[in-house]
Amino acid sequence: MALPVEDKLAIIELSNAQMRSLDDHDVDAWVGAWVPDGSFVATYGTFTGHDAIRDFINGHIAAGKEDGARHLMTNYVVDGDGDTATATCAVTKLQVEKPPFVMATGIYTDIAVRTPEGWRFQSRRLDIDNGAFARAKAEAEAQAADAASRR
Repeated sequence: MALPVEDKLAIIELSNAQMRSLDDHDVDAWVGAWVPDGSFVATYGTFTGHDAIRDFINGHIAAGKEDGARHLMTNYVVDGDGDTATATCAVTKLQVEKPPFVMATGIYTDIAVRTPEGWRFQSRRLDIDNGAFARAKAEAEAQAADAASRR
């Protein structure tokens, strides 16, 4: 039996609420989107369990990587039946505290499971598009060139 629309909407809401919590730097809400033994997989590594996921996101926020960020989630596709579902969506990370620009884009690929507390991520994989890394490299090179020219 196909996943009911209500479940699909609940999974989309889980994803959107989790990203809103990241924008708000609400670590507890962000981590709470996973089951206790869930995994976050990204360019940065694989983090399994609430403690590892919490340590990662605390460090990410402390490093300023989420300062001024707003995440926009689009193009959801949710499929499944029973108590397990897969979902994909596109993410666009904008800088909104400075003159706005796109910080990064990517794709989330999720496995969500039904729990007594509602749907939670068993795994969430973030594949960041190469353009984000090209921008960071170009910015670092420009800063190095500027520093060299001041010597």
